[in-house]
Amino acid sequence: MKMTRVGTAAAIVLVLLTVTGAARADQVALNNGDRLTGVVVALSRTAVTVDTEFAGRVPVKWSGVSGVTATVPVRATLASGEIVEGTLAVADGHVSVQRAGDRAVAIDVSTLRAFEIASAPASAAAWHGTLNAGVDISRGNSETSTITTSGTATRLGRRDRFGLFGTYLFSDVGTGTAATTTARTSRGGMRYDHDVFGRLFGFGFGDVENDPLQLLDLRIVGGGGAGAHLVKTDDTQFNLFAGVSYASDSYAATSTTTTTPTSSPTTPVTNPAGKVVPGLSRGGSPPAVVRTSLSRQVGEWLAGQDFTHQLSDNVNLTEGLTIYPAIGDSQDYRVSLDLALSAQVNSWLQWNVTVADRYLHIPPAGGAVQNDKFITTGLGITFGHGGGGTYTGADAPRAATPRKP
Repeated sequence: MKMTRVGTAAAIVLVLLTVTGAARADQVALNNGDRLTGVVVALSRTAVTVDTEFAGRVPVKWSGVSGVTATVPVRATLASGEIVEGTLAVADGHVSVQRAGDRAVAIDVSTLRAFEIASAPASAAAWHGTLNAGVDISRGNSETSTITTSGTATRLGRRDRFGLFGTYLFSDVGTGTAATTTARTSRGGMRYDHDVFGRLFGFGFGDVENDPLQLLDLRIVGGGGAGAHLVKTDDTQFNLFAGVSYASDSYAATSTTTTTPTSSPTTPVTNPAGKVVPGLSRGGSPPAVVRTSLSRQVGEWLAGQDFTHQLSDNVNLTEGLTIYPAIGDSQDYRVSLDLALSAQVNSWLQWNVTVADRYLHIPPAGGAVQNDKFITTGLGITFGHGGGGTYTGADAPRAATPRKP
């Protein structure tokens, strides 16, 4: 009897969950008679995107939509600048927004300035971000391990942006006492951008970085400047910016010795007494001019550009390049390059590949090479919503998001 009651209760709960899920589901009817059931997760002037249970995210052009039944709140910015908020309604191919307690407002999506999910009030800002991880482990004829993690959190407003980011990369060959570290670096920072007027914006930032294989114990950088949105459309943004920064570097008191006569030798890291430091090795050749001191404190100019382009509703490409020449010494400079391709698999899962390059023209003495290059890929989890704001500023990692209108 007791098991029967438990089974009956479980069945009731299952039915209630099923009914509740069905009640909350959105439906998009197509002109050919088909229907998509799921959740409307993105809108634009060209399409509505539905997150379905089995097919993932499916974008459908408005020209192929005959009707929509949805409860998701939406926000439409008309050509006049007026903002209309309410519930999306589509009947016989005609799109409208049903205001609460008011009449439905018919809209022409092709003439809208913006069309989006109203996940936050129009005047509010919203947080969104990603947590990414990648793991590569091999055992048998080869003993290798690689771990990459990264995260971003972004607060978007109508005229500003505040972003946080962090990355960590570790790779080794071998196991136990025979393990040799081939890569280990961590970076983190924050940045604030604000539109001043027109296409001009100002920004401020702070970064920290650690890279033992480049003999960098710690780098702390702070700075700011101004820039311009040369291109700022729904799908593409290209910015130029310039400013000043102050960098404080602390280097490790170690050295390297070449063990192979090849053009790109692998060199173990040694301490000043000449003893090899376990677990660290480096490839490449150091330059002729190196820094003999264990620190670097310098004011810097900075100049750069960044580019972001929405390749599709769920695929985003970003790129950023910044050069930091020391004030008063043009030969003492460093370069930062980042390239990322992100694809949103569904409402919470993301795939990404990133390329990073860190160049220091005068590296520390001890055998450090000038260039560190990183290529990583992995899966990530997205959280939050960016519907409360649409601003994207310069030189900042961004997650793949549904296409803006």
